[in-house]
Amino acid sequence: MTKSGQKIAAPRLRTELEPATPTVDEIDDEDRLLDLALDDVDLRDLEAEHLELSGCRLTRCDLGGSELEKPILVDLVLDHCDLANARWSDASATRVQITSSRLTGFAGPGLSLQHTTVRDSVLDFSSFRFAKFVKAEFTDCRLQSADFVSADLSGTVFRHCDLTGAELSQVKAKGAVFVDCTWDGTRGVASLGGATIANSSPIDALAVTLAMAAALGITLGDPDDFA
Repeated sequence: MTKSGQKIAAPRLRTELEPATPTVDEIDDEDRLLDLALDDVDLRDLEAEHLELSGCRLTRCDLGGSELEKPILVDLVLDHCDLANARWSDASATRVQITSSRLTGFAGPGLSLQHTTVRDSVLDFSSFRFAKFVKAEFTDCRLQSADFVSADLSGTVFRHCDLTGAELSQVKAKGAVFVDCTWDGTRGVASLGGATIANSSPIDALAVTLAMAAALGITLGDPDDFA
């Protein structure tokens, strides 16, 4: 249960998962990978449509550059995985946990995330345009220059995240919570109507104030200039 009051369901995995080492050539469109443990598996540049990953744990797997169209992700754990420059379009993800992973340049246009946590991961230059987040939480993540244009972030929680240079234009943010995040150069802050921003650091609080003022066309001056 987060302090925002939302309860995020954890992935439901079997106690014993079957070890598997599939190769890119062995995975086809509409395949179903169910209740598997994938450790140190190389799936770089995998291309597939309607692939289902359900009840699986992926550890130190490389999915960099993969192209998945409308994948179905249910009860999935990704730990120390590489998804750099992957593109997962119109993905449906439910009860997904991502930890200590690299998602630099990841693109998830039209992604639908439900009951998902992302922790201690790098998502610089990632794109979530038109994505929808339901009961999602990002903790200790770097999201520099991430693109959330037109995403639905309603109720999403960001804790200790670096949003330097992130793009938030036209997002829906009612009920979203941002706790101790970094805001240097963040764009589209004016779209965060209905969100809560809590910064314990005066520097971060000033950064979000400056970003909000810039978004609203407000100039912050020195009183001495008008004495």
